[in-house]
Amino acid sequence: MKVKAVLFDIEDTLYDSSLQMRMARLNAIRAMIEAGLPLDLETTYKKLEEIVDEYGPHYNKHFDKLLERLGLKWNPAVIAAGVVAYRETSQAYLKPLPETFLTLVKLRDQKYKLGIVSDGLAVKEWQKLIQMRLHHLFHSVVISEELGSIKLTSEVFEKCLKDLRVKPDESLYVSSRPNEAILHANKAGLITVRLRMGDHVVEKAEEAEAEAKYEITRLSEIFDVIKIIDASQ
Repeated sequence: MKVKAVLFDIEDTLYDSSLQMRMARLNAIRAMIEAGLPLDLETTYKKLEEIVDEYGPHYNKHFDKLLERLGLKWNPAVIAAGVVAYRETSQAYLKPLPETFLTLVKLRDQKYKLGIVSDGLAVKEWQKLIQMRLHHLFHSVVISEELGSIKLTSEVFEKCLKDLRVKPDESLYVSSRPNEAILHANKAGLITVRLRMGDHVVEKAEEAEAEAKYEITRLSEIFDVIKIIDASQ
């Protein structure tokens, strides 16, 4: 079958979330040090990264836990300084990749159905799409929380395919994350495309089902993948 739909992950696919998070955490720690945190930037940053890895990105007490792990007394002023700097930096770096908008518009012009399938909290993911002014370009947006899970499952993909009225084998899914998004897209039967970027660029698939069928280094290369697939039919 020829390709009829292209589905996308959000983070490190439509925008550089790895750069966004690194800068947000660095600036948060700088602000906390200026507010009285008695430690150096490098030591504190490493400890914060450990906490994020342990508790996940959706945990809302990272800075509280940071002070606890550092053996410091809870300090609301220091924590507030970190929160403000984090949010301001995160907003500043929430911008689509240079090719994102034009690629999406071109796909729509060529009559492909467009979808978003991502994990996380629905409101937060919608906020990203709306702030980047991309939300109106998609025919379906499905976030895992809507189906009762913070993490992706094959059911999230199935919901999006149902919305778009397309079959898995006529749908592409683009993501940078092999062991999370690509894995479940493969399980749902979609044609997977790995975008090599962000912190996942050197990540290796931990199992065969996490291997993408195609790989690209720029979002606009999705048109080359579509040509290859359509020509093989």
